Amino acid sequence: MTVGAALARAAAVLGDAGIATARLDAELLLRHLAGWDAAALIVRSNDELPHETLDRFEQLVAERARRRPLQHLTGVAHFWRHEFRVTPDVLIPRPETEHLVEAALEWMRPFERPVVVDVGTGSGSIALSLAAERPDAIVHAVDLSPAALAIASHNAARLGLGERVHFHEGDLLAPMRGHTVDLIASNPPYVGADEVEALAPEVRDHDPRTALVPPGGDRFSIYRRLATGGRDVLRPGGALMVEIGQGMEGEVSRIFEAAGFRVERVIRDLQSIPRVVIASAPGRGNSTRSGTS
Repeated sequence: MTVGAALARAAAVLGDAGIATARLDAELLLRHLAGWDAAALIVRSNDELPHETLDRFEQLVAERARRRPLQHLTGVAHFWRHEFRVTPDVLIPRPETEHLVEAALEWMRPFERPVVVDVGTGSGSIALSLAAERPDAIVHAVDLSPAALAIASHNAARLGLGERVHFHEGDLLAPMRGHTVDLIASNPPYVGADEVEALAPEVRDHDPRTALVPPGGDRFSIYRRLATGGRDVLRPGGALMVEIGQGMEGEVSRIFEAAGFRVERVIRDLQSIPRVVIASAPGRGNSTRSGTS
């Protein structure tokens, strides 16, 4: 079977399975398997696929048709400017989270050696993206899961950032007690227990449940704890930036304001859904402050 015919058949299988990006997923799976770039698929479209390659390709397509995430099949996810290793131990980084990275970089721009902590780092996508863009930043990354931290550390080494990012195992901001930071960034679990069944199968059945649903199923519980803990570690005027889900803007803003924060801005994603809340800690900051922690 030729490359073109194999791709067409795979796209049909994935389309029948309800996958909206059927053709793209088929191409990415074959590129992953064969080690080709996009141009090679075009150039080789009339070439015969070796039987062993075709068999393995069809196995991957069958797995994808069962709604196993593409990123779990290839082992990598693309986020910001980098490729991150992902496994079922970590949340697959989503494009909407790039709004959080962009906002953090914008806020950090006036600072010299800003001190940043990524809470619930997972694959390390937020912390490592920030560290790569700001070589002067002092970046901490926290996660409760040792397995997730192992993946994040691996990604740090792959990106040449192993000496730049400090990883901590612990619950939210607990490992940061005694530190003073300029910025807290977090994409916490915010799916309510009653919302899980409505998620796409790739998310519902394959992302780690603890990265999706907060303890007790209260989608606002982590935001309350971040607000309380953030007061202890943020410098005056420092920023707390969090990703939120649809319909959460008002309550998260109220939680932060009740804790003494000032909500500065809410950023909408490309679907115009409020996605990132930016709040500042009480007091005034110095935009040229150098980090020390």
